[in-house]
Amino acid sequence: MFDFAKLKTPPNHGDILIVPDPVDFRVALEANTASLERADRTILGLPLCEWRRRTRQRIVGRQDAPVIVTGHQPAFVHAGVWAKHVVATRCAAALGGSAINLVVDNDAPKSSAVVIPTVIDGAVVLRSIRYATMPVGCAYEQIPRLTETRIARFESEIADAMAERFAGSLMPTFFDGVRAATPDGDWVDQAVSGRRAVEASLDVRIDDRRVSDVWCSPLLLDMIVNAEPFAASYNAALAAYRRDQKVRDPRRPMPDLSSADGRCEVPVWVYRETEPRGRLFVRRRNDSVELFAGDRSFAKVAVADLRCCDHAKPILAGLEEWRFRPRALTLTIWARLLLADLFVHGIGGAKYDRISDRIINDYYGVEPPHMACVSATVLLDLPMQGVSAESVRQARRRLRDFTYNPQRHLELQGDLGALARGRAEAVRNSEQLRAADSHDRLVRRAAFREIREITAEMVSRDERYLAECRNAVEQEADRLGADRVAVGREYFFALHGRDTLARLLDALPGSTEFARI
Repeated sequence: MFDFAKLKTPPNHGDILIVPDPVDFRVALEANTASLERADRTILGLPLCEWRRRTRQRIVGRQDAPVIVTGHQPAFVHAGVWAKHVVATRCAAALGGSAINLVVDNDAPKSSAVVIPTVIDGAVVLRSIRYATMPVGCAYEQIPRLTETRIARFESEIADAMAERFAGSLMPTFFDGVRAATPDGDWVDQAVSGRRAVEASLDVRIDDRRVSDVWCSPLLLDMIVNAEPFAASYNAALAAYRRDQKVRDPRRPMPDLSSADGRCEVPVWVYRETEPRGRLFVRRRNDSVELFAGDRSFAKVAVADLRCCDHAKPILAGLEEWRFRPRALTLTIWARLLLADLFVHGIGGAKYDRISDRIINDYYGVEPPHMACVSATVLLDLPMQGVSAESVRQARRRLRDFTYNPQRHLELQGDLGALARGRAEAVRNSEQLRAADSHDRLVRRAAFREIREITAEMVSRDERYLAECRNAVEQEADRLGADRVAVGREYFFALHGRDTLARLLDALPGSTEFARI
């Protein structure tokens, strides 16, 4: 039902990707529900299906309706990511269920800036505008709340970068939402509030749940108690993925879980409020488990208590200064097994979930639930220079030809004519040496050196033409780079105008397409 071969970025403006076909979403969902309701693999003394029932009751509050789940970091998502929200909400509406967006606030941002395409002298360049200052390796949930002064400056800088495009975009609506965020919330709440304001203006509403709030998982306790067998399954799944996809780098798409000095890594982040994220390691000795944040030991817990969820919860609560957060595969495994009837991925997540599929099958003994993938390409209306890669290649060929064959470009009169004749004679001499298969390296090297020296002397006679060729290469490359910036697809979706996003909404399948049988 799910064809990984179809997971290709939509190439053109307005193109969408939906796998499987919308008509098959319901089939996949119902198959998942039936399978997961029978999942009897025991975790901490209870069958997996019971943990699923408890998780859904805690988060959704009901058991009698399907749950469509998607998720992403709370940063500035592009329209292709946002399309997942639209599809999830429409599918849920069609099937009488609910749509949940997991706000992955435990991920660490690669940058604390938003990238804005800016038009300067008719060409598009990128401008990075910082929204926060934070240590490298810290999570989104650790970003401090923006003050009103900082919000105003952030908005002003983006408006300046966008110029007249700002007023026609949905960025003013976004900032209205940021300012309307709950007063006791943090930066994540502000960012989510801004995004929700944009969505509400387009009549799109999804139930946002922060991972830090909802991820309290029996899977975590099981991974701690059974760290070594879980790591073996995890690493075997990674090895199979690398083999199947012909990936040679052992660190890609992510490193194996490591072990040393009796400590075994668990695919979970652990950190305190003001510290960067650390990797969780456990060392089991007799009837206790020692917990490590990297190399730092911070707790010892009895195995018997970990095996009883009711006992383990207060123990972990006693470690409240430490935050336990799932890594990428751990989060999707949890969501697919315990929360979702259907999980909607982006392209990257769907590709990597082939690894999760193997872990789900091997470690949990469950047929991997069907999933879906949604993406789209929506481009901003930015000026183009009309330059092709071929024009850059032509400019480079012209420069190279002048550098190595100046006789083709110069007027060979006077001493230039004499130099050209000397060069031609040196070339003939070199060719004769090659034809004679001369093994006298010194003689052949001298012939090559003579050609180079005469060529360089000829080139130096027209520095202006040389500079013209070099400038042409630089200018054409700059113009091509500007065009590539102009057709970037990963800009924040609120940079678009309402009409552009409305056309995306029209292109995505409506609720009736998911309801068909």
